[in-house]
Amino acid sequence: MSLEKLGAYPVDGAQARKRGDLVKVAKSDRLNIVSGRDHPILIQFCVSNDYMHVGELTIPVGGVGPRASEPDSHGGDAVFYVLQGPATFYLADTDETFHIRDGESFFLPGGISYQCLNYGSNPIRMVFTIAPGL
Repeated sequence: MSLEKLGAYPVDGAQARKRGDLVKVAKSDRLNIVSGRDHPILIQFCVSNDYMHVGELTIPVGGVGPRASEPDSHGGDAVFYVLQGPATFYLADTDETFHIRDGESFFLPGGISYQCLNYGSNPIRMVFTIAPGL
């Protein structure tokens, strides 16, 4: 699967709503993307359409210092729910950090630049949803 499917995975959202399509996406069928050149993380999309993006991301451990996602921002609001953490969100514009533990969520308004850091000894796993504007 490839980046060309972003925005229309597993099916085109408008067509699915028009036809009433119901689609099951098994873990093995997710759209897997390795994101980031300097700080690669695994993003597994369950849904990526014109309404929302939903999936799971994994930030590995190892290397010198903490592992981190690339700095990013989204046009739409985002919510991250930590399955396995803790995760630290760094907001460069305000120089703030937020520590999110297992079972906690973090709301991030659209347009805010952030980076997620893994200071722990285990991979971070989070589910996310992003409103339009990936």
